Amino acid sequence: METINFYGVTPADLIREIANEVKSTLFADILKTLTENEPKRYLSADEVCQRFAVTKPTIHEWRKRKILKSYKLGSRVYYRLDEIENAMIIND
Repeated sequence: METINFYGVTPADLIREIANEVKSTLFADILKTLTENEPKRYLSADEVCQRFAVTKPTIHEWRKRKILKSYKLGSRVYYRLDEIENAMIIND
């Protein structure tokens, strides 16, 4: 086995640097996994109106023009928050 020599770096500094790199890489991977697997949040029409300062006729128009997709649960209609945000960015 070949020996590797590091000049100007103490073993403690090398270990600390490796630990910091592993920590930041793991943190980034965990954050990405959590973001991708975040549960979908659904809003009612009233919640959409309040959150985005639009009226119900505006939401209805967006549905007709297929800007927003609605989801029915019984007699209630819901909208996915991420789809609303994407639609507002794309159609801005």
